[in-house]
Amino acid sequence: MGVDWTALEEAIRVAALRHAAEVIAEHPEQNFYAIALHGVSTSESENIAMPLLALNSVEALERDRQSESRDLLVERGEDLDEDDNYEDRSDADLQGQLSVEHVTETEDEFQDSADETDEADEDEDSEDLDAVLSAIEADLEDDDGDSFYSDKWEPSDWHWSAIDLCQDPAAQIWSDAMTDLATREGWESTIKRYYHTLVAVAQSLREELNERTKVDLVAYVADDDHAEKLLELCLTPQQLVEHFPQLEQPVQ
Repeated sequence: MGVDWTALEEAIRVAALRHAAEVIAEHPEQNFYAIALHGVSTSESENIAMPLLALNSVEALERDRQSESRDLLVERGEDLDEDDNYEDRSDADLQGQLSVEHVTETEDEFQDSADETDEADEDEDSEDLDAVLSAIEADLEDDDGDSFYSDKWEPSDWHWSAIDLCQDPAAQIWSDAMTDLATREGWESTIKRYYHTLVAVAQSLREELNERTKVDLVAYVADDDHAEKLLELCLTPQQLVEHFPQLEQPVQ
């Protein structure tokens, strides 16, 4: 059994367009910036799957990042609800404060005090180092925040991350047909033809959905092993310059 690639492209395009249009229409207040087809491995496996659809908006990305930051602070044991000026408030808990007593320190007591001072200095130095490392880490995260390998462009991390485009038995029929073709004619040639189909769908989705979005929609096929090549095939030259200036010139 062969594969009707034209029919497959149309089936994926129609299903993806319908699902994406529904999500966008249900959230008119959000700015959708990207749509992706993903979940199809280029590595040889037992079967060739149908792609998943993913979308994300600027607002959803920011909300998810804030939630992730809050979870990280909780894991570190930081109390997010504590008033920063708690100690200066009139109702601050004064229990446990020690009264000052004028005593004469013995030599041993003086040495103990000196040791405690040294330990305190070491703790302060350690805290300073932790603060510096945290600042460096934050700067690195800011620098990578919009790179292709950040959550901004990783479909599996998006709010709408795994929309099935085709239900069984249709999905299984297409999968079996492509897997059978790969068995007879070779995995590489089959998966290459399949990805050619997915790229065509992504280009079509960008053209058809751009009029429904408030920003220039980035539509692409996501695969870590061939990320740059797929971006160059799916995006317009202007989008490449705007979002991924580090990439080489687009494929002609």
